[in-house]
Amino acid sequence: WTREEVVRRMLRAACGSERDAAQTLRKAIECRVRERELFKSMSCEVACDMRVVGRDVDQRPALYVCARSQEHPLKDLRSQIFLAFEEATKLAGSEDGQVVFIADMTGFSASLNMDPFVLKNLAENFGSVFADRLHSVLIVDFSLLAQTVWATCKPLLSERTRKKINFVGERAARRIAEERFDAVTCERILSAFAVNRKKMSTAEERFLQAQRTALTEVPLGRPAADKAG
Repeated sequence: WTREEVVRRMLRAACGSERDAAQTLRKAIECRVRERELFKSMSCEVACDMRVVGRDVDQRPALYVCARSQEHPLKDLRSQIFLAFEEATKLAGSEDGQVVFIADMTGFSASLNMDPFVLKNLAENFGSVFADRLHSVLIVDFSLLAQTVWATCKPLLSERTRKKINFVGERAARRIAEERFDAVTCERILSAFAVNRKKMSTAEERFLQAQRTALTEVPLGRPAADKAG
């Protein structure tokens, strides 16, 4: 935790303030101590489809999640969110490597995401453990319902983080996927957009698609067919 690349990342997140960087580092260490069993096992109960789907053209790991996969309150997704980002940062290859995040808001439920305590706790802990790990965030099909949650979240995010967020519709997101991600990752992202917008698709079908388009087994695990084989 005192390696040069970690300190450099904390300083970037704190915009050069040594005092703020030290506080962020302390919070990150405290969080990792509290969650040491989670990070040691790299396993949790799956509560949504968040996973690493591949890499962008600059080889940054790319995460994807669709709001339609959420059936439980945000507090139940916390462990999976942490593990998905932990896996992505490991794939980034260094202590100051960054990742890209695609949040597909199709099927978003405001009622599952309105707990201000959970939002604050998640923002504080995530913002320390994964300080300056985000290169960019693409939020797709941001609904009017989602704006109520955004109004609560926005003050919890640093200006540096807010500047990395881009709101787009599905059509623009598809174009961005084709431009910014390698061919395999692009195909996975586009297939995720498609299945999550298919009205007749079942939760089981969508989850199986998520497993099959995941770059690694963390946090979704392997598809049952692969295990049997």
